[in-house]
Amino acid sequence: GWRVFLSREAASTILSGGVSVPQLNLEQIYHLQVHIVKLMMELENGYADILKSGDPEDKCLVVCDRGIMDASVYCDKPTWDRVLADTGLDSTSSCDARYDGVVHIVTAAEGAEEHYNLESNAEGVRHETAEQARELDKKTLAVWRRHPTLTVIDNSTDFTGKVARVVEAVANVVGESAPKNLKRRKFLCGNFDLRTMSNVTNSNCEYHYLISTDGKQHRLRRRVVDGSYLYTHIRRNVNDNGETFDVKRNITRREYLQYLQHQDPQHMLIRLIRQNFVYQNRNFSCNTILGIPSKEKNDNPLTRSPRAFNNVLILSVWAGDDEELILPPPEVAFVEKEVTGQLEYSLYYMSKASLKENGSGVPV
Repeated sequence: GWRVFLSREAASTILSGGVSVPQLNLEQIYHLQVHIVKLMMELENGYADILKSGDPEDKCLVVCDRGIMDASVYCDKPTWDRVLADTGLDSTSSCDARYDGVVHIVTAAEGAEEHYNLESNAEGVRHETAEQARELDKKTLAVWRRHPTLTVIDNSTDFTGKVARVVEAVANVVGESAPKNLKRRKFLCGNFDLRTMSNVTNSNCEYHYLISTDGKQHRLRRRVVDGSYLYTHIRRNVNDNGETFDVKRNITRREYLQYLQHQDPQHMLIRLIRQNFVYQNRNFSCNTILGIPSKEKNDNPLTRSPRAFNNVLILSVWAGDDEELILPPPEVAFVEKEVTGQLEYSLYYMSKASLKENGSGVPV
């Protein structure tokens, strides 16, 4: 089993002491957000330290009610930049480098208005109307969109189903099976054009596969967003039912360089451009897996590929097998077919050193 600690919402603790945000001036709001973030970090770090000091074989998890980036929604950008500077954080260390996964639970005011109320607000610190709640929800989702493991839980099911989907999302983050199989569905595309989409996060990723000594697949990911680097070790587990789960752990640059000494010579570096956006309350990823068409030359080290095949375009999203999935319109992502579970469209397969190209410039 798992040992689970809950880090409760820091803002409610402070605001319930009599703080009335509408009565604060800009400087007071700055100090309020600084102390909310510091308390949040203290709680999260405290629970993590307690768990880490236990048996190293224990499976442990800290679930956080709110994360640091949430605080940015409640102040303007200049104020938030001051908060980050005062707390020694930046957009990476307060988001994707700090949390292994993010589950955004859409407010009931969006799609289940009849169930939206303030009765569960025991501390009395929330006073938003349904319209205000919807606006804050959109802003909150936007500040987390850069996280590579973001799952959006909308109101397409009843409350019991919503809770079950949250459990599935958390299970996928930690690499455990869940009561219902939520999986990353993949679609082969002929074209991407995201110019009409708002709040698109662009990142460059590269993957190295490692020699395995335990029979499991291990790979490294280096992700570059807005000039910030994030290093991740990913281990693929297989449960008794044959289902695969990725366990991701953020690592330091030093650890990354150490792991690189154990690259699998049978697999080559894979580079891709990833564009994330939210559509119909789902976090979609447009992945352009980079190859080199025979007449193309690319001198950019972030987007240069060693592979001699044309770029492969894959649209991916977390969803259930039996869900009626609404995909982005074809002018955004022109879907040719679903390729979920097809080995030839996996990064592992396309990284094979023995892979050749056919006459059309695609991997075979």
